[in-house]
Amino acid sequence: MDFYYLPAFAVFGALAATVAFAYLGCASLAAWLAGVMRRRRQQGRVSRPGEAVRAVLAGTDARLRRLGIALLLFINGSLLLSIFGERGWWSDLPLRLWAILAVGLLVLFGFAVVRLQHLVAYRWRLLRLLEVHEDVAVRLSEAQMRGNRVHFAVPAGGTCIDTVVTGPNGIYALRILPAPAGAESASLENDQLHFSPGGERFDLARTFATSRALAKAIDQATGIRALVQPVVIVPDCRISSGDDGRCLIVNRDTCVSFVGWRNSSAFLMEDETARIDEWLSDQTVSRDRETRRAATATLGNAVPPPALV
Repeated sequence: MDFYYLPAFAVFGALAATVAFAYLGCASLAAWLAGVMRRRRQQGRVSRPGEAVRAVLAGTDARLRRLGIALLLFINGSLLLSIFGERGWWSDLPLRLWAILAVGLLVLFGFAVVRLQHLVAYRWRLLRLLEVHEDVAVRLSEAQMRGNRVHFAVPAGGTCIDTVVTGPNGIYALRILPAPAGAESASLENDQLHFSPGGERFDLARTFATSRALAKAIDQATGIRALVQPVVIVPDCRISSGDDGRCLIVNRDTCVSFVGWRNSSAFLMEDETARIDEWLSDQTVSRDRETRRAATATLGNAVPPPALV
């Protein structure tokens, strides 16, 4: 086998990879600086459905663009150097070193391609989840017509509650949890969400903890001892057993049924609801770092990122 051109391809590939890495570093630094300046200028934001999904989606889009441009720089640079580059100006190294360099570049290129595929798949899943959030927000207009108020992206307990609904029947913390692939039904047993077929389980301990954290924050801020009732929305599943007295499990079609969930210990007076709504509105327009981190951490279990993302 003739390896005459191997050193040339290895050197040209290394030069193109250097340019691609330099672009990635400069672009990442520029994005970080732009984010810092943007956060300093913005004093607030409008609370929207799926705000946590939008935050993660924006970051994923930015990484996707940077990685895609870096790959194009690498491919185009390698091709142009291979066509127009002058050979023979590098050191006369053993052939095995050139082979190691070439294999390393191929592995690096393969890693970048796989990571790009994972980012594209992750972005598609985020878009699907954002569609569910927007659809649920439209359906919640029925709850608003019954005298309830809706707040999106409320930080609590180190995470971000998708939607908080307040009304005379109490406070509801809604979380949208997509079902695993192939699951057709969901049931609630012993604080765990069971999916079938497949037998996958999801522990709702953190969901309960987040609701308790929100209740504690409301108590500290307003002096009102309120019960925050968790509601988990599994969009496209049949719900076999959805109420254990502490948590309600619904699907997309029945996602407004929680307004009829009457727990006398959760009822609120009109003035209490008004004070809580005012406090929740202040929370959803916050721009501090803790709120941004909470919004990003929300999707940890709903749509876990791939290993290479």
